[in-house]
Amino acid sequence: MENEPKQHSSGNELLQFFLGIILLGAGLFMLSKRVMVHSRWYTWHIGGFNLSSGTITIPLIIGIIGYFINPKSMIFKIIIVLSVIFIVISIIMSVSINFVTTSMFDYIIIFGMAAAGSGLLLKTLFKKRK
Repeated sequence: MENEPKQHSSGNELLQFFLGIILLGAGLFMLSKRVMVHSRWYTWHIGGFNLSSGTITIPLIIGIIGYFINPKSMIFKIIIVLSVIFIVISIIMSVSINFVTTSMFDYIIIFGMAAAGSGLLLKTLFKKRK
């Protein structure tokens, strides 16, 4: 018994790692195929005013004009940066994500694959080493 070779589990761990990546990736891919992303107009409510998302471009235009008039002015650079940030926020806030109606079998397969892949990945990544 003492002369038996020790089995190395590094090959098994590598297989579990890649199988986990494949299962998780397939589950997330199938999930992304079942999700619909819609966009709608977003309105900023500031005080008693309602500003449409297109109105946010006005400070950007003013900032660009001011920057070309006086490129050394820090205020116009700040206006441009803040305008771009608000435009990106407005785009993100206008997105609506909906899960498409699907069968229970597909639902179980999608989340089962994602859960099994996550479990295998976590098992191999956080296994205590000797």
